[in-house]
Amino acid sequence: MRSVPKSRGVPAPALVLALVLALCAACGSAHARHDAERLRRVVTELGGRAAADPAIPGLSIAVLQKGGDDPVAVAFGVACIENATPMTTQSRFKIGSVTKVFTGALVHRFIEEGRLSYDTAIDRFFPGFPDGGAITVRHLLEHTSGILDMFGLAEVLANPARQWTPEELVALVEKQPLAFRPGTRQSYSNTGFLMLAVICERVSGRTYEDLVRETFAEGLGMKSLLPGNDTAIVPRLSCGYAGGPDNADKGELRLPVPASLTTAKGTGNLQAAPADVVRLVNLDRLLRNDVLDTVALEPLRLPDGQVALKPDRSGAFSLGELDGCSLLLFREPEMALVGKLGLFPGFGTAYLYDRRTRIAVAISVNNEGAMTGIVELGAAILNALRD
Repeated sequence: MRSVPKSRGVPAPALVLALVLALCAACGSAHARHDAERLRRVVTELGGRAAADPAIPGLSIAVLQKGGDDPVAVAFGVACIENATPMTTQSRFKIGSVTKVFTGALVHRFIEEGRLSYDTAIDRFFPGFPDGGAITVRHLLEHTSGILDMFGLAEVLANPARQWTPEELVALVEKQPLAFRPGTRQSYSNTGFLMLAVICERVSGRTYEDLVRETFAEGLGMKSLLPGNDTAIVPRLSCGYAGGPDNADKGELRLPVPASLTTAKGTGNLQAAPADVVRLVNLDRLLRNDVLDTVALEPLRLPDGQVALKPDRSGAFSLGELDGCSLLLFREPEMALVGKLGLFPGFGTAYLYDRRTRIAVAISVNNEGAMTGIVELGAAILNALRD
């Protein structure tokens, strides 16, 4: 019987084992490629249907499974109507309140490091703030502080393009009475996340902008992520528009109301491409306890027994605020997703994560009036990937 030859001094059994392992690795790689191809087919098909809506100038979509590093990304339409600039997967958007997930993650990191706690009272950082001893970091994260939303103040509404400083905004807000006793109700407050951004700065001794760059742009490879600056020229920034089904003016597209990104520090001031926003699925690389994976998939229950959950005006889903993120409960198909929705004049972004498949989708559109449609598109993509 002919003996099996040896290769470069490797015993025959070891050579066979090596060949088997190599074949298994090749099979695994092929399977990974097949999965990526399937993701792309689903995203391209469903995204293409949505992009055919005349209310959508341009659309960018990215999908990524937890642990992955190469999002499947596609783009449709134009980034700027005025000069027919094509939308690409590298196009940046103003992502609005999706910024809050980034701010919440910074806060959670400081909590894990012992530099903050959920029960830390805000008067430690804002001495003299009315009832500051009764308002905690948890209240700010859950929108249960009772602090009024700074964007609803008459002074800010009268001049949204002004670059209000955090000190000016907090000074305006603290003159107003709380809307309710802290912890007893839930009411969306951008002010709370502005204050959380300031708290992060005071805890770390660094600017919010530097914390974002180091933690996310570098730590999670979000190369397109930029904190907003009203005077900066931003490469590949899409133009934003208004008009369409989600707006009172349902006519032709128009330019949005000018608004300051600088004012929205920590609450809506970040810019990024969806292909980087979707990397939030890997927050567990930064945190021991990633709330997107651990927070209960049920709305916050208030002390009086009521649940903090509101139906979206579209009727497609209900929305509740959790610990720095949102819960979205869809009816058809029935799905419970976590993530965040972000609006900024001219733009809409949805980040949705399905814990069943551990897949996240990030979608941005350069028309604030198309927000509801991209939320439903995100849910449809995640549902298709459950099969």
